[in-house]
Amino acid sequence: MKKIGTYLLVFILSIVIFLLGFNHDTSKQPGTYYNVYLDNELVGMIESKEELDEYINSQADTIRENIRKYSLILDSINSFNYVSSKFNSNITDLKSRAEYYINNSEKLKLEVIDLENIKYYLENKVYKYTESELKQMEEYKETNSIYSHVENIYTPNGIETKKVYTYDAEIVSVPEIYRQIIAKKSCTIAGYKFTIKSDNEEIDDIIIYTLDKEIFSEAIEKVITIFINDDKYEAYKNDSQIEIDTVGSIIENVYVEEDITYKAVNISVEEKIYTDATELSAYLLYGDGFEEKTVKVKVGDTIESISFDNKISVQEFLIFNNKYTSRDNLLATGTDVTISTIDPKIQIVVETYEVTDKETDFNVIEKYDDTLVQGTVIVTQEGQKGIERVSQNVKSINGEISYVDPAGKEVIKTSTSKIITIGTKYIPNVGSTTSWGWPTNSGYTISSYYGYRLQVFGEGNFHSGIDIAGTGYGSPVKAANNGTIEIIENLGNSSYGKYIMINHNNGYYSVYGHMSGFAKGLTKGTTVSRGQVIGYVGSSGWATGPHLHFEIRTCSRYACTTNPFKYY
Repeated sequence: MKKIGTYLLVFILSIVIFLLGFNHDTSKQPGTYYNVYLDNELVGMIESKEELDEYINSQADTIRENIRKYSLILDSINSFNYVSSKFNSNITDLKSRAEYYINNSEKLKLEVIDLENIKYYLENKVYKYTESELKQMEEYKETNSIYSHVENIYTPNGIETKKVYTYDAEIVSVPEIYRQIIAKKSCTIAGYKFTIKSDNEEIDDIIIYTLDKEIFSEAIEKVITIFINDDKYEAYKNDSQIEIDTVGSIIENVYVEEDITYKAVNISVEEKIYTDATELSAYLLYGDGFEEKTVKVKVGDTIESISFDNKISVQEFLIFNNKYTSRDNLLATGTDVTISTIDPKIQIVVETYEVTDKETDFNVIEKYDDTLVQGTVIVTQEGQKGIERVSQNVKSINGEISYVDPAGKEVIKTSTSKIITIGTKYIPNVGSTTSWGWPTNSGYTISSYYGYRLQVFGEGNFHSGIDIAGTGYGSPVKAANNGTIEIIENLGNSSYGKYIMINHNNGYYSVYGHMSGFAKGLTKGTTVSRGQVIGYVGSSGWATGPHLHFEIRTCSRYACTTNPFKYY
């Protein structure tokens, strides 16, 4: 019996196994799903990546609707507060006051927009919102304002979906996947990434994001018009500049010095994204730390003196006070002027061809008479200035002259030399304190004045002398007064380059910098006379082009520099 029972059990089990094996669906296939990764970290598994994209994009509509709703609420409250401040009312209950304004709108002469907002205020019970709730609405609007400018939003940068095949799928809902992603990283919107490349390895490239590439182009145009007169720039763009007849100038080229590239990208909404060309142009011109103050003009103030006292360049003064067009404009006592500095992120280069009539200084001829007592000076012929028509190619960077190349010179009126007779039979090494000679040839342009200026050449913004350009590379440099050479030195590629300092032995010193070379025979201790050639115009040291850097000092130290034009 036991043996029969055993056989029966084996038989029954065999039938069960057979039936189970027969009924097993050997044709079942694994399902297709998608693993969602954020920065290579698995977030979860979903059934459709298209569903995730659609869900994320639908959030833009939700955000825009919230912004619209919150704007209505906040506008209605602002209107109510405005009307409340405009009309005195003894009604303290907000709801009653709103109803009072609606019922008395004609008598109170409320504008339609005020009335509509107050109706919304009442119908939607806006008066019941707490200060905390209103603050949250304001913050929500500010944080999500960028969504008002776009139609679609996209997954954050770093999102990747990978197709997987599996029998055992642990599906996470799309809203839950979205919640987990947003908790770690913001969504993106379509736009453009502009890169302003820096030539200096120690300075990072500047990255700017915009929704539309035209915003960047328009911002550049706005910055350009800060440094160029609007009418002149329009004439240049339209190729309608008036040809030069006698004197005048024409713009030959305008461009941005830096290399700028751009590409279409998906931008994280956490980035600063420019939607307005005016705002972007302000950043390109002023940087992030824009501050300004107001100064009242006092008796005797000039554009140059106010700029100097506030440690800004004249160019900066003219930018922030655009009703003035030149450093020579007069200031009315008691008027307010704006003081601020600029921090340009780009360099606007303007190349112009200019023809101007310039006064030429007369030569001073010294004659020595040993019959006169030493120190006696007699003017035997008064000097008269001449006029030259000078043609120059001028390159400016952000409004500051950086290079002047002489293109021609025509004498309109010849100067007459001044002749003085000095009572001595030898050249004195003591210079005059009342009569100074000009250190270069005629036809010059002052490319940079004494005082504060823009920091666009890699130097400090205080300029200790004047830069005299336009007489041409290698043209002569002359001693401004009698004296003794105290320094004749070549500093190489730094500072003044090849320069000379003359001690006039009367409390004054003069400095001549950036020369291309020295006149023969000069050494330390050599006595020189006014008008004597001591060197030649160059661009040695820290110089952007050929010019003479000229200083007058009241002692031999740099701290004793003074404005040379006090003596001319």
